[in-house]
This record gives sequence, structure tokens and C-alpha cells, in this order.
Amino acid sequence: MARIFERMQISEQQAGAEPPIPSSAAKDIARRVLRDNLKEKEMGSGRGIPKPCLGVVLGTGMGGLVDRLEEKQSVDFSELGWLPLATAVGHAGRLVLGSVENRTVVMLQGRVHAYEGQPAAMLLRGIELFAALGVERILLTNASGGLASDLTVGEIVILQDHIDLVRNILPAEHFRTHEIQLYDKYLSRQSVRVAQSAGYLCRCGVYAYCLGPSYETRAEYRMLKIFGADVVGMSTVPEVVVAKSFGMSVVAASVVTNLADSSSLSEREPVDGEDVCRTAATAADGMWTIIQNLLQEP
Repeated sequence: MARIFERMQISEQQAGAEPPIPSSAAKDIARRVLRDNLKEKEMGSGRGIPKPCLGVVLGTGMGGLVDRLEEKQSVDFSELGWLPLATAVGHAGRLVLGSVENRTVVMLQGRVHAYEGQPAAMLLRGIELFAALGVERILLTNASGGLASDLTVGEIVILQDHIDLVRNILPAEHFRTHEIQLYDKYLSRQSVRVAQSAGYLCRCGVYAYCLGPSYETRAEYRMLKIFGADVVGMSTVPEVVVAKSFGMSVVAASVVTNLADSSSLSEREPVDGEDVCRTAATAADGMWTIIQNLLQEP
């Protein structure tokens, strides 16, 4: 047993000694994306391509935000040949590049979830591509079920912590044990502040990460509330861990699309993927306010 713990300590030290670097495949994709989709006229002038100021992962119902980008250009995951295909409802599976007030933004219009059958290592490829593109600040969005009794459908919850009930086996280099605070405190607080100031319902909270794809039972809702979770969903946490390991400042925003506010199974309204998409989309304006603020913050 002592030897097992010794090996674990050595592995942790090795994983935490140096941050990971994007793979050669990710770097190749990044070069292709910048060359083929930004169509920068200065490509051969030595000025290079400006790296994106912000990376955004658009979760369920948030895909329409790409239409607010200026000079937008996109490429399907299938065309890139390296990112895994997204199959969940409301996830188009596109990489989109554009600008907001002359600042470059890169977005993943959809994500791959663990329940879609992909190996755990595939869940990190979108974030690894962001790292290869030079992204230093990231916003991760998702749709979630509300657990706290005073939450409202359509409210945005900025994650301050999470409860990982899945524990995907990600590569060891992404686990740096001294990184206790995964979410950027300042940027998260500022996100709440600007959203509230603009008139949107927004607060900080704790996210419970479950595997899915089935929604939680009434007993599981009660358990998660006892654990201290405010919202529950099926994504984001692996991306948070990987983004932080690459040195990115992480903000995660969850849109409450249904409430777990009754203890009786007979009172529970059916939850449908299409309904979740429509409800999440109602928070698009608030989410865009957060994106604009993240681009303005130093």
C-alpha cells in the first residue's frame, strides 16, 4: 500500500511540475484554422495572425451566439478531421472565428459529452485547440437543472466550484494538485456584477457534474442538494480541469433550464432536450453581456 501511495505522489509531482503543451496535431489544426478561415491579408508579411482574446464553448441552446460575431467564418468539426463529432441535441459541431469590437474570438458551437461514447481524452480536444490558438481566457457555457430552491428558469449561474461525480480519466498532465481554485474569482465576480447591472438574473453557485444522458431522479436531486450543489449538468468539468492545466483563466456560466423543486415524482414535469435548448436560448442576451465584459477586462 505504501508503494502505491508513493507512486501516486510521484505521478502528481510529475504532472504538476510543468503545464502541458498542445499536441502537434492541435498545433497543425490551429495553423490551418488561422490560415484558411481568417484569410488574413497580412499572412505573408511577417506580422502574423492575432491570437484570439477569448475562447467560448457554447453549450445547449447557446449556439445562436455565433451570429453576433462580426466577420464570422466557421468550419465543421468533420472538416477539421481531429475534433470528435458532436451528436447531442443543440450542438452543431462547428468551430467559429469572428470578432467583437475588433477583438478576435473563437467559439466551439457545441461540445462532446462523456455520455456520447467517446474516450475521456477526446473530451479535451476542443480546449487543447484553444490552447494551440493562444487562448488565455475561456468562457464555458452549459444548460443545467436548478437545485437551489430560489433559482428561476433562465437564470445564469456563474460557477465558483463543482462536485465531480464522474471522474473522467483524463491524462495525468492535466491534474495539477496544487490548483485548488479552478475558476477565476475576479472574472467570475465581474461576470455576475455586469449581468446583474444589465438587469439579468445571475448569481454564483456550485455545479454538480453527472454522466447522463438520462436526467436525474428525484432522489438524486435531493442527494445533490444535500451535497451543496446549486445546479446539475452533464458537461463542463473536464473542460475546466484541462483549460486550467493549460494556464487559462476560466469562467463557466450555466443557464437554469428546469427546476428540481418538488419531492414528489408525480409533480415532475417531463424534461425534453428540445425544451432545454429553447429555454437556454432565452439567456442569450445575458450571456452576450458576459462575453463583452470578458473582452474588456484587462
